Amino acid sequence: MSPAAETRDDGRSAADLVRSRDRDRYWAAMFAREAARPALFALHAFDSELNHVLAVAREPLAGQIRLKWWRDAIESGEANEKTGNPLADALNAAIMAHDLPRERLLAMVDANVPELFGDSPSDDAEFAALIDDSQGALFELASAALGDRSEAAKGAAREAGLALGIVETLRGLPDSVARGRLPLPLALLEEKGVDFEAMGRGEDSGALRAALAELRDEAAAALQRFRDMQANIAPDARAAFLPLTLVAPYLQAMAAPDFQPLRDRIALNPLGRLWRIWRAARRNKL
Repeated sequence: MSPAAETRDDGRSAADLVRSRDRDRYWAAMFAREAARPALFALHAFDSELNHVLAVAREPLAGQIRLKWWRDAIESGEANEKTGNPLADALNAAIMAHDLPRERLLAMVDANVPELFGDSPSDDAEFAALIDDSQGALFELASAALGDRSEAAKGAAREAGLALGIVETLRGLPDSVARGRLPLPLALLEEKGVDFEAMGRGEDSGALRAALAELRDEAAAALQRFRDMQANIAPDARAAFLPLTLVAPYLQAMAAPDFQPLRDRIALNPLGRLWRIWRAARRNKL
């Protein structure tokens, strides 16, 4: 098989994985210009694989080995070099085609280590930094693949990452707590008087709801800051940020009085999600 055919196969593998695991990112990528879609699928597949490591690792060491494999693949990748892993090869092809900064990809890997070992962020600043190294980096890399590497785009990516990162953390809270992990800023929980042992048992409380409400407010504020900045993003690169159109409805659903933050995982209607992404893509504005 020719290198070009192998690259196409790697790209299809990445797209198939994103379509099965992260339909929102898949739909968003389909509204980007065609030439950049393989890079977007590779980036989103990579992010999905990192999330999968956290989901399936029963022991921290096993997860750490898998994260180190990804670190090595990113650091050692060269043009036309094949690892035998179609997702890693698709990611390397995206790096080479769009000159993507490997340090941001490495930051995405490292951002998963604390939660893997059950270490919670100490305060809001550490929480935001971890999100910037995961969701923020993903938005920045997607924007770069679509041609915008400006400081304005990077600033918008930080705000976009914070908004979606908080939402995804809160949506995944039931699973995290069930695995004995607490990916929320400890200082905030302590300030609100959250009973950590009760929370670990899956017990809801007014103190916990107050802390989560504050995090939702920060996500909404970050979304607004992004909206204030989006006019400075190159039009072709705005497709990188289409998943943000789901932040507001997720926040609204999690603010409902009957929402159980340690039991319920918000899942919006698929057609409604697709419609929101389509509308934002058509307007080229969130």
